[in-house]
Amino acid sequence: MKAVRVFAGGDIRLVDVAVPEPADAEVRIRVEAVGICGTDIEIVGGNMAYYTAGLARYPVTIGHEWTGIIDAVGVGVQGLQLGQRVVGEVSIGCMTCPTCRSGAYHRCVVRTETGVMNRDGGMAEHLVLPAWAVHLVPSEVDVRAAALIEPTAIAYNAVRLGGIAPGRRVLIVGDGPIGLLILLVARAFGGDGLVLCGADSRRLELARSLGAAAVIDAREPDVAEHIVAAFEGERPEIVLEASGSLGGVETAIALAAPGATIVLQGLLGRLPERGLDLDRIVVNDLCLRGALGSPGIWPQVVELVASGLVDPALLVTHDLPMEDFANAFGLVRSREAIKVILRPHHE
Repeated sequence: MKAVRVFAGGDIRLVDVAVPEPADAEVRIRVEAVGICGTDIEIVGGNMAYYTAGLARYPVTIGHEWTGIIDAVGVGVQGLQLGQRVVGEVSIGCMTCPTCRSGAYHRCVVRTETGVMNRDGGMAEHLVLPAWAVHLVPSEVDVRAAALIEPTAIAYNAVRLGGIAPGRRVLIVGDGPIGLLILLVARAFGGDGLVLCGADSRRLELARSLGAAAVIDAREPDVAEHIVAAFEGERPEIVLEASGSLGGVETAIALAAPGATIVLQGLLGRLPERGLDLDRIVVNDLCLRGALGSPGIWPQVVELVASGLVDPALLVTHDLPMEDFANAFGLVRSREAIKVILRPHHE
C-alpha cells in the first residue's frame, strides 16, 4: 500500500509499505480521508517537541486526523463490524497502569500516539488501531467533517477545561484551524461575546462569519487596547491560547483578568527566546494550565459533529489526492490553505 512516511526532519516520501494486519483486539481501517495538522508540519520539519526531546523516533507514517471504513477485524473484537465508518483516538495508552485506569491514558508513560509518536497513522491506504480506541461515525456525516473529528476533539477539550458558559468573557488567541474550531465548539457550549485574535485577514473574516462577536488583528500595534475595547473595557475571564507562539502566550497572560483561567494548547516547538512575566500569574491569581490531547470525550465530540451543531468541514479549503501531498504541505506552510484533506483512495 501507499503511505506518506517521514524518515527524518526534512525527509518525507510517498512509499510502498506492507498492508498491516490487525492483531487480537485490533481493527484495520481503509482510510477515506486524512487532514494535515500543524503537528504534521512540525514532525516533517524535525522540530516537533516529542522528537526534539527524544520521546519519538523516525520513521513514522504521519496523519492523526482521519476517517475510514473497517475492512478487517482481529480476534476478540466486539461491537465493531466490517463496513462501519470510524474515527480513532491519538493517545494509545497501555490501559493497564494506574494512570490509564484513572482515565488519563493520554499521560501514560509508555503510550504511543497515532501518526505522531511511535505509531503509524492515517496518511496511508490502511492503518490498524486497538478496537477500544475506535469510535463509530454515522454514515450521513460528511467524510471531510468526519476526518476532522480529531482536531474538533482537541478544541472540545480546551473549551471544556476553560469552563466556557454563556455570559463569560472569552478570548481565543490564534486563527489557525484549532483556534477556529475552538470558536465553533465554544458557540455550541453557549459561549457568547467570543473574541478571536489572529494575524491573517482572511481567517479573521472567516472567524467573524463563524460567529465571533469581534475579531482582532494581532498585527496592530495597539492590539491590547482593541481586545479590552471588544470586552467593553473589561479583560477576558477565559483565554484559550491556540497560536503556539510565544507572543500568543504573552498576550494571554498580559490581558487575562484577575482570577482568569488560561488554557494553553499550542506547542512552541522550541525554547522561548525570552522569559515570561511569571509574576503576573501570581499577582493576578491566574489559573494557567496545559491541555494535552482529547481523552475520554470522543463519543461526545462525534455526537456534536453528527448533530450539525459543529461542522468542521467549514474549514476545508483544499481536497486533494494523497499523491499530491508535497503540494498540500506547501499550501499549509504558506497559510494559503486553512485545512487540507488528502484522499488515499480516489478511484
